Amino acid sequence: MDGKEGESCFGVDQLDNITLGTIVPGSLGLFYGPAGCGKSSMLYHFLFQGARTNDNVCLITNEPPGRLSTHISSFNTHQANWLKDGYISIFNIQDLMGLIGVQIEDVGPEDVDLLFDLIIQVVEHLDAKRLVIDPINPILHLLDIWDKPFFIQRLKGKLQEMGITTFLALDTNLPLEEMDLSTLEPYNFNMIISFRKEEEPPITLNTLKIDRWKGTAHAKNTYVVDVSKEGVFLVPRIKPLEVK
Repeated sequence: MDGKEGESCFGVDQLDNITLGTIVPGSLGLFYGPAGCGKSSMLYHFLFQGARTNDNVCLITNEPPGRLSTHISSFNTHQANWLKDGYISIFNIQDLMGLIGVQIEDVGPEDVDLLFDLIIQVVEHLDAKRLVIDPINPILHLLDIWDKPFFIQRLKGKLQEMGITTFLALDTNLPLEEMDLSTLEPYNFNMIISFRKEEEPPITLNTLKIDRWKGTAHAKNTYVVDVSKEGVFLVPRIKPLEVK
């Protein structure tokens, strides 16, 4: 695959406009919020953008790869050859653990270190330029059990050295300030976006806010996330005026 000096955009036009279309190669990002609020769809488009520019990209997930491939292919912005020709590679976290001979429920402390090595070996073998782990929850669970507080920091350091831009998706209903962040350590992240569900009867809106995006100027406004087969779109969140 032809390499690039750097990565110029995310793949969602409105987000690129907000952040001036800049992602520093080797940076680490976090998307967090409830399941089903648009995190995964946005991250698929981050991977699409890499494949669109002839980069190999990698998705590590707890979903069955076949089912996820079908879902990814349903977006009109996806090109059929990306999966077929190996531009996009999908790995199930349990399948990865199987490569080191353990089930995820039986993982010991030494297996966590083997998992780290395995992730690095996979992206290195693929010559991947973009990596998404969605969700990161199963790995964080193992880090909490076996007290591995520097896993994410080590992962960032190694992937940064390799020039691989990485996003982690965290499924949670809690705001960042209420989480136990001993294994996540937010200072590791160059980019942080929070997602939430807002009840506006009779509908529920999926919204996001950019908490951090280093290297760009952005207003901390709230945006509505609209996901369809046509792609992912962001619309500024404008609440109706309250008449007193």
